Amino acid sequence: MSRREVWIVGAVLVLGACRSGGSASSGGAAPKTAPSPTTAASATRAAAALARGSSNVIVEAELATSGVANALEAIQRLRPAMLRGRGGAHVSDGSGTDQIMVYVDGIGTGGLQSLTSVALLNVKEIRYISATDATTRFGTNHAMGAILVSTRKQGQPGEVRRLAALSLFFP
Repeated sequence: MSRREVWIVGAVLVLGACRSGGSASSGGAAPKTAPSPTTAASATRAAAALARGSSNVIVEAELATSGVANALEAIQRLRPAMLRGRGGAHVSDGSGTDQIMVYVDGIGTGGLQSLTSVALLNVKEIRYISATDATTRFGTNHAMGAILVSTRKQGQPGEVRRLAALSLFFP
């Protein structure tokens, strides 16, 4: 490192130390002040966003507290923006280009009405993907995007393995 770089690094360290605490003669840090309302509000918004998660994903913890019975009701309550198409237009369950396609564990199940048959007890995650991503992943006819539902698989935590329990009694 050159002399100039060493001098710049030293100046940055000194200025950073002066800015972060009180003076050396005061014997410690400067008194704490209350956060400004702007800082407190932004911290609250950040905490709420962190708890809520992504606007395109609904996770199992949110689904458990939603108080609804099926995946369509969960989306309508927790992320209604997933059901809006381009430009904020509401999509239909028709068979045209105004339909969001639904995939449960990677298998196409049709339009939005197929979500009514998906019980929330089995759902791990619901994810919306854009039209571009859906077309890349699944091919054409995804002009309004797609909703991907991931369910619990056999043997994952939270699922009772009845066959294994029965084999104890009937070898």
